[in-house]
Amino acid sequence: MVGKSKSLFIFSFKMKRFISQLVCFLTCILLGVLGVFYLADGSSDAFYVKLTTQKKTALVIGSSRAAQGLQPEIMNDILLGNDLYNFAFSRIHTPYGQTYLELIQKKLHPKAKGIFIVEVNPWSIAQSKADTFPDVPFKEVKAFTGIVNHVNQRPNFTYLLKCYEGSYIKILTNKNGNNHKDYLVVQEDGWFKVQLDEDFQQRQSRIKSTLSHYTKLTDDYRPNNKLRIDYLKRTILYLRTHGPVYLVRLPLSSEMLQIEDSFDKNFDANMNQIAKDLEVPYFNFSHHMLDVTFTDGHHLDIESGKRFSALLAQKIVASH
Repeated sequence: MVGKSKSLFIFSFKMKRFISQLVCFLTCILLGVLGVFYLADGSSDAFYVKLTTQKKTALVIGSSRAAQGLQPEIMNDILLGNDLYNFAFSRIHTPYGQTYLELIQKKLHPKAKGIFIVEVNPWSIAQSKADTFPDVPFKEVKAFTGIVNHVNQRPNFTYLLKCYEGSYIKILTNKNGNNHKDYLVVQEDGWFKVQLDEDFQQRQSRIKSTLSHYTKLTDDYRPNNKLRIDYLKRTILYLRTHGPVYLVRLPLSSEMLQIEDSFDKNFDANMNQIAKDLEVPYFNFSHHMLDVTFTDGHHLDIESGKRFSALLAQKIVASH
């Protein structure tokens, strides 16, 4: 009996030590993960930091064209007193619909009085094959835009646990850019700064790839979806209760414009009609051959974005 009791005591002691070591090990892992989460910032990916800042009073909304092309720091200097924040994301995540409108409503301060730039393009009001109307109206409801309920907290645990793509080690390694030539970071004002390899051949390769991709997209999308157009209107009407709204189509290359004009022949006419009906300006720069260059055929590069942001801000001031 004494031997058996001793064995039980030794087993119990070892078990307690094992559990204690396991708890310490798991605690260290948890603290390590939390530490990495607290280091997540604008270099972590193209979206995260926009879901961590406080509520805003003036917004840029739209697709990646606006996310990369419109620089609030430049525009705020000209607009004077407007705390413009870039809350644009991508064609995939933020076409106009219920999901994006609710995200905007969460981000905007309830007493906001500012200006609002609504970037539009044919893809932002089109229906993709992934949209299964009316069962699941918007494909983006399954993306982070439909999953993350809190868009003003840092760290944003919901995004990092459920929506962050890839290994968490990227949060640390991306702080030095994606590689030695490319640097991608979301600034504190929401602008997605994309600095890519400026080698001529690399740029031409990106342009060729992008144009090919969008040509194929014309088979995956149907233009002028009535439900998305309705939500574009709802978004404009909502924002208009907080300040003036400006509907904007950004510059794009002649090749990309040709693809979009072929895909949606009535896009500009529809935008003009919406602007007229809702009494907001529509600034269409797609057919203006401005002195701008693109990283891939439709995203303005940094210097072109700077010039265009200033031009747009000046046009807004002149329209008052």
